[in-house]
Amino acid sequence: MSTPSVFEASLTDRQRELVSKLADRIVRLRMTTPAILFLESVRPLNYVGSQVMVFFAPVVRGFFGMPEWDEFRLILEHRESIGYLCDQIEAREAVQMEEEARQKAERKAAKAAAKTSKSK
Repeated sequence: MSTPSVFEASLTDRQRELVSKLADRIVRLRMTTPAILFLESVRPLNYVGSQVMVFFAPVVRGFFGMPEWDEFRLILEHRESIGYLCDQIEAREAVQMEEEARQKAERKAAKAAAKTSKSK
């Protein structure tokens, strides 16, 4: 594993966990490409986005009660946050693709073994 960046080192454990949870959810929903495209397109506006989150916080808390809202807003105030989130998404996507390839190879091998044992 590579050494953590200065930005990553500045995050609290809770903030790292929040980014990790968000990245996992994006990959699990198979939204990696749209999420990265969106994040890269709004990268110059991440600080503005964090301030919009401040404005909408009372409404969001009233309807959804999201305690992680403020934590995520604090993360977005940093210029490096979008790049860090994209890196986390891409890393998880790579792990998931390797796992799916391994499972596919195992199924293929099992199918071939079953076919061979049937023909005997």
